[in-house]
Amino acid sequence: MALRDAERSPTAAIPSLVKELVDQFDEPLNFYRELIQNSIDAGANRIDVRLKYDEKAGQTIVHVEDDGEGMDEHVINNYLLVLFKSTKEEDFTKIGKFGIGFVSVFAPQPDIVRCYTAKNGQSWRIDFPNYKRYDLYRMPEMREGTLLELLKKLPRKDYPKFVEDSRKVISRWCRHSDAKIFFEDQSDGSGPSLITEPFDVEGGHALSYAEEGTEIVLGYSEEEKPAFGFYNKGLTLLEGKRVFFPGIQFKVKSRYLEHTLTRDNVIEDENYTKAMAIVERLATKELPKKLRAELGQLAARAAAEGAKATPPEDGQPPQSSELVELWSQWRRRTPFLRWLFEGWFARWRNADWEIFPSLSGKAVSLETIWRRAKDGSPLYADYRANRVTRKLEADGIPVLVAGPWVDEINAWHDGKLKVENASASFALPVVYPEGKLPAFARSFLETLRDLDKTSGPKYKDLLMADFAYPGSAIGDRVFVTQKEPGELLVPGERATSSFFGLRKPSVLLNAAHPFVRRLFQIHAKRPGFAGYLCLKLLYLHDGDIPADKKGDYSNMAEQAESTLLKAALQADLTVRRLQARA
Repeated sequence: MALRDAERSPTAAIPSLVKELVDQFDEPLNFYRELIQNSIDAGANRIDVRLKYDEKAGQTIVHVEDDGEGMDEHVINNYLLVLFKSTKEEDFTKIGKFGIGFVSVFAPQPDIVRCYTAKNGQSWRIDFPNYKRYDLYRMPEMREGTLLELLKKLPRKDYPKFVEDSRKVISRWCRHSDAKIFFEDQSDGSGPSLITEPFDVEGGHALSYAEEGTEIVLGYSEEEKPAFGFYNKGLTLLEGKRVFFPGIQFKVKSRYLEHTLTRDNVIEDENYTKAMAIVERLATKELPKKLRAELGQLAARAAAEGAKATPPEDGQPPQSSELVELWSQWRRRTPFLRWLFEGWFARWRNADWEIFPSLSGKAVSLETIWRRAKDGSPLYADYRANRVTRKLEADGIPVLVAGPWVDEINAWHDGKLKVENASASFALPVVYPEGKLPAFARSFLETLRDLDKTSGPKYKDLLMADFAYPGSAIGDRVFVTQKEPGELLVPGERATSSFFGLRKPSVLLNAAHPFVRRLFQIHAKRPGFAGYLCLKLLYLHDGDIPADKKGDYSNMAEQAESTLLKAALQADLTVRRLQARA
């Protein structure tokens, strides 16, 4: 049978003090934090938190067990059971320096608390029926580490919530613990699960720093108020959301940081100031270099993605998984980049950062964009490389890959920068070499040229061209007119009608258009009629009529159409005669 030690009789003042200490824990389940802290200070590598429900007794049983250094009679009597005294004072490798955290086990109002521990050949059990008294027992069996058992009456229906709340509290305060923490609900048989997580910020860190006793991680954040955290031995001292540095979230783990007596804040002492000085240096000196390199890499990936030939649908950006990821990573870095580039001087100082993806496959700088925009010229962007963007790039005009970086650049210019979609702003038909056209297409062009010449030539030449390419703004057109065939044209720009132009334009017919293909078929039997239909369409729609020339146009068009019709009928008559002779 266990040997019972003499029961201590605390002074009358102690119970009221203990009650006040118990009451300071506004969240009763925070006792887990205190017990885990004690286990870590005892050198534990593993801590197991096990819960189960005793159906017969109607009790919840909580076990917190570690593999750290236990306690002998000297430690129990002179430190554990003496308020405000701790073996951890002046030891920065220990977290709990006030020696009062153990009283937190009474915050959830347990029916009884038991502590099993052993050290130096001694094994002990301490029973706490309540915070006013304890019983100390010498035990015959040795054990490793310390086990604390808490028993509490609880209706069965409340047990699942108790389990879930316990898990949340431990995760909140201890998820970065240096010791591994396992949580298990033994009533559901699911087995233990690991609570501890790597020391990192949400989404992963961009920069880390470590020295003896201190570890710091920084990451980007899109939130208006980024997250921050301070930890000792991985246990939470303070977490929250606040702007220390715009666009930057961070966590500091240091054995030199301490919590307040109430456990709800970090003491802003000399050690805190030193830690924050390191964070500031990382955020203002080191991280900008990392950001520049990362944005350069993102720009290269975005440029490679933009070089793919898949056209966007209905003017919407192509939603490849790679592009979605690139946009997400850029947006995550945007608040920090915005802070670094805040003000014209900062943008001028950083104008050589080549971080904006262009469809040439290279990243361009703000300086390059300024050179283009200084005379009021637009900034061009597009979702995919095509013949238009390649032509612009060849002419020395950068075309950015469309994305959130374009909006950011425009915001830096107070929204006054003209940003235009390259494929909507320009078109580039490609003329087919006549020698490579099929015979029926060459024959059709010859008919058109003859008829146009007969009716009074309106065009320098008539050609077949390819209008189809990714993002084409003229893919649905039957024809376009150009001064020089195959040059960049502005789709929305209207020329003057060929009846009044000083220079005859060339006509480029869209060889793939259904109307042109139908004319090919008609031309095989009635070339004159096919030519008439095509040229009449051109005469009516090849340009605008000056307001003061509308009367003249009616007469001229009527005369031209009459001449054209006669020539077309004559062409068909000639074909019929040739066919009749054959």
